[in-house]
Amino acid sequence: MTKIYVIGIGYKPFDKRQREIIYNSEFILSSSRLFEVFKGYEEFEKVKERVLVIDNVDETINFIKSQIRTQGGLCPPCEIPLEEKGPMGETMFPPCGITVLASGDPLFFGIGRRVISEFRKDMMEIIPDLSSIQVAFSRIKEPWDNAFLMSLHKGPDPKKRRGLEYKIKDIPILLERHKKIAILTDRENNPTEIAKILTSSPITRNLSLIMFVCERLGYLDEKITKGPPEDITDMSFSDPNVVIILLGGLEER
Repeated sequence: MTKIYVIGIGYKPFDKRQREIIYNSEFILSSSRLFEVFKGYEEFEKVKERVLVIDNVDETINFIKSQIRTQGGLCPPCEIPLEEKGPMGETMFPPCGITVLASGDPLFFGIGRRVISEFRKDMMEIIPDLSSIQVAFSRIKEPWDNAFLMSLHKGPDPKKRRGLEYKIKDIPILLERHKKIAILTDRENNPTEIAKILTSSPITRNLSLIMFVCERLGYLDEKITKGPPEDITDMSFSDPNVVIILLGGLEER
């Protein structure tokens, strides 16, 4: 049976299990953005010839299905260890299985949900990294167990945008209800547009609000911007970013 591994990357180095999977994968599937992230991992040079860059989720799923059909549902044999040792002293095995690189936690608005819906659970193993929202809250030193978490990220392909449970216009009522919101953004639903919604809505325009825009978390040019929505409306931000909105006073505790 072909094994599918979904591994989150972006914030932590690989542990022993992740290195074992990466070194033994027949294919490693990655988006363009995560390919650049993966290049910063020490394991990259060892496996770079097996990395395939696919920027479309449907194409990623179809590639996995094609390999399952090609292999007749069976993995290549992997019982006999090679003489070669990995960089950390691991025993290397013949390639076996397919790894999908994901951003942060694959099951938090990520590709993990799609993989689970397409394949049997006994075919897969999912290993998360930190989620970007989890990292964002740690950067601003604010608890997140009482926050409302949402995604406005529709995916990279404009022709195949996924439906979202909430829209950008829903933010004021959600903020009134929950007091603390974290948002995964995209280029269309960006921090500037979110700030404009907050300053124009009769629900939130007179509230004391604080916005945090956490840009490029985990990159060398990571940046945190804090201010009221009216200040954010005139700014521009780099992708990817996370927005956290607090009803005024929460961050002063």
